[in-house]
Amino acid sequence: MPNPHTFTGDPNFTYVYSGASRLLKQGVEYSSSREINYHLLSVLLYTARYVYKRLSLLSFVLMITFGSLYIFKVTNGFQNVNHAFLIWILFSISTFFNIYYAFYNSLLTGSGLIAEANKAAIYSKLCYFILCILLLLLNWGLFAVVVANFISPFVQRAICYKVYFTKDLKRKLDNDISKAEIKETFSIIWFNAKRLGVNFIGAYIINKSSMFIVGFYLPLTIVGSYGVMIQILTILSSIAQTLFLTYQPKFANCRVSGDLYTFKKTMSQTLLFYWVVMILGGLLLFYCAPSILGLIHSKTTLPESSVVLLYTITIILEGNHSMFATLIVTKNEVPFVKPAIVSGGIIILLTVLCLQYTHWDLIGVVAIQFLVQLAYNNWKWPVVVLKELNFSVKEFFDLALFEFNNKKNDKCK
Repeated sequence: MPNPHTFTGDPNFTYVYSGASRLLKQGVEYSSSREINYHLLSVLLYTARYVYKRLSLLSFVLMITFGSLYIFKVTNGFQNVNHAFLIWILFSISTFFNIYYAFYNSLLTGSGLIAEANKAAIYSKLCYFILCILLLLLNWGLFAVVVANFISPFVQRAICYKVYFTKDLKRKLDNDISKAEIKETFSIIWFNAKRLGVNFIGAYIINKSSMFIVGFYLPLTIVGSYGVMIQILTILSSIAQTLFLTYQPKFANCRVSGDLYTFKKTMSQTLLFYWVVMILGGLLLFYCAPSILGLIHSKTTLPESSVVLLYTITIILEGNHSMFATLIVTKNEVPFVKPAIVSGGIIILLTVLCLQYTHWDLIGVVAIQFLVQLAYNNWKWPVVVLKELNFSVKEFFDLALFEFNNKKNDKCK
């Protein structure tokens, strides 16, 4: 199932820019046309903005309710951290805007402006880091982080809006949109958007719930080392998936045009790139990270080697099946909602039981996530995609290596 790191936006925008004359609740209508239906685009813009607003409101409500209860518990009634309640409220509000303004990223990626979308993200992160440093120097503490997190999405939104809504596009967009069209388009978009929203919650539970639960049972030193490992591997996985994310609109474009060869070729290259980066990065983490942390005199160390190794394998497999699931989404289908929720629930239950009744500590926590995902999600979604494309594992690697060698030879000429 895709998580927020592997799914960058609504594929409907790519369908429209690829020449689709109408949108479907499930599946994609093939089209040989490359003409953009600007009336359909206008309706989609209005409706998608509303869908993103609903998803961001859902996340905000969950954070304010269940999230606040958790923060209340771990901060001893908001007492252990100065201004804990205000910090949490501001962080929840900033999360709302981060999710809502992801709508503008979908506009750029869906229209093929991938480089511009990446630049907007980079400038937003740069603003975040600069604000963090300045406010930390002014002794704002945790407020520095949440204030920077609140402001940065507005920077990204401003850049995306300026790049996307050009004078030419504004002239072509149709303002004569009926309520019936908006209602119909909303029912089409919301059909899968709500499933993706639920799926992301399940993915979050799977990837992050253990961190919350561990905080109740294990010492802070162990929780800190576990958190450092998660952050390092999350960053590594994000880097490894960069190429896949860059080509995500192309996958949706191939669905509309029916160009399955390009789809398979691009899929093979991006997934092979992911595996190479993750394996090399994982080895670097396993052998070099402890020494690096020692050189910088970090007070937090990584967990024992068996935990790091098993968690690295877990994250590699998670990222792999998430990208395959995202390829299914480009077909405008979301078949993995129930597995996401069921897997998340089982992981939470077994993690609590493990920490409550055994002394396995982190190795038990990581093993549970590994085994639950391996039992279904890790193999299910790759098999679904490969079967749909009539694509064997051998053909997958043969095509990836063939294209890699072709590009290598072209550069040498």
